[in-house]
Amino acid sequence: MRWYVQSSFDRIDAAKAAFYPSFDIKAFFGVNALHLADLFTHASQQINLIPGLYLPVFDGGRLNVNLSGARTASNALITQYNQAVLNAVRDVAVTGSRLQDLDEEAELQAQKINAVSVAQASAQARYERGVASKLTAMDARQPVLLERISMLEVDGQRLSQDIAMSKALGGGYRDDAPVELRVR
Repeated sequence: MRWYVQSSFDRIDAAKAAFYPSFDIKAFFGVNALHLADLFTHASQQINLIPGLYLPVFDGGRLNVNLSGARTASNALITQYNQAVLNAVRDVAVTGSRLQDLDEEAELQAQKINAVSVAQASAQARYERGVASKLTAMDARQPVLLERISMLEVDGQRLSQDIAMSKALGGGYRDDAPVELRVR
């Protein structure tokens, strides 16, 4: 969008330049011969200089309309550019907030995994000592698996928001600490 705005400024400058008179000189060199024998004679050579002068005296209305149209188009592009910048800032702020929330949720989920892992390890130890049944030890694994699945979902959401952040920043942006996926 910035390049469109810059090019619109060039169109305004071109419309302003049309108000100034222009002077140009056109020149040509040629050969005029009907017969091949006359081709290289001095009489067949032609040199011509044509001066030209353009005065925009009677084009004032058209030039004003062209300048006004260029300015209007430039103002519309500036408005679109400003809106695009505001949208990008809003997207970065919203995505950054979501990433922070997801980071906190991932920490809480890791704590949940640790808590249910302790309960599962306790049930497994009771089974190995013969105090509890194998069914109890197997049932203690289910909450651990469910919490790990929840952690994978959070990690997926974090990756999605990381991509959204990169997009909001114009692409190519990479934070120093990317989202790490670890098997737990």
